[in-house]
Amino acid sequence: MREVLIGLAAVAVMAMIEGIGHTLRFFSDKQGEELRRRLQSLGGTESASITLLRQGKLAANSFIDSMLRGVPLAERLELLIEQAQIDITVARLMTYSAVAGLAGLAVGIFLLGAALSPLMATMGLLAPVFVVWAIRQQRSVKLSEQLPDALDMMSRSLRAGHALPSSFKLVASEMPAPVSIEFGRAFEEQNLGLPFDRAVVQMTKRAPTNADLKLFAVSVIIQKETGGNLVEIIEKIAETIRSRYRFYGKLRALTAEARVSAWVIGALPFVAGLATFVVNPVYMSQLFTKPIGKIFLLYAIGSWVFGVLLLRRTSQVDY
Repeated sequence: MREVLIGLAAVAVMAMIEGIGHTLRFFSDKQGEELRRRLQSLGGTESASITLLRQGKLAANSFIDSMLRGVPLAERLELLIEQAQIDITVARLMTYSAVAGLAGLAVGIFLLGAALSPLMATMGLLAPVFVVWAIRQQRSVKLSEQLPDALDMMSRSLRAGHALPSSFKLVASEMPAPVSIEFGRAFEEQNLGLPFDRAVVQMTKRAPTNADLKLFAVSVIIQKETGGNLVEIIEKIAETIRSRYRFYGKLRALTAEARVSAWVIGALPFVAGLATFVVNPVYMSQLFTKPIGKIFLLYAIGSWVFGVLLLRRTSQVDY
């Protein structure tokens, strides 16, 4: 049994090292890709980073790709990866989840016992998917931060006499990612025959949690149907987004004390448990070796999760 656990731990460590390597390579290549995209947008019509050709996100291997086609879970994961805009396939994400689940199962059996090992395995299975979800949320936040500047650039382009699709192309060539990618894809879609309102709607589907982009899309579509001063509409949207972010900044400053208190209280059980384990490891080992200790540990974990959620709720302000 110990040999199996050691093998699973080794596989988990190798998968973790590979994931860290891919992450570091992603961030190191990001600046080079941005410079290459700008140079190509200025020097010609080809673009390396903005394309309508949908890259395969299920698997690099054609056989595995055909197996995953039509599987609802694989399609949802593919959509999540596309919305997060990360260089990973569904098959690799599933592999990471499987390895993390096995590692969690091994940790649960070795430290917490067979009763808690399914919980640890489930947490391991969901951990990589949660990381991709967090990257998608971070991308959506960054998109909202860049959107006011992009709208200002569009309004200046429209005042200069350019058409609305041309202003999309200007944003794609001058603004950084991710806002440049979204506007560039919308420009290429309508340039290849897709109706402009459909191309704008597709932007919102690639960022489903971004309310600012939805506001812009609805305003553009309504203006196209009913008419009006588009420049003034875009400027008002940009100012509204900036005002809301100023309000969010003040709100975060006012709730900073409560959020820091929540972090300190949430970390206190782990710090106290680690200190107790260093001082008296025999005393703390009762939580992992005896059945009643495992029950107490499970209750403590559940209480901690409930307390963190409660502290998070009290530190938020309804608006």
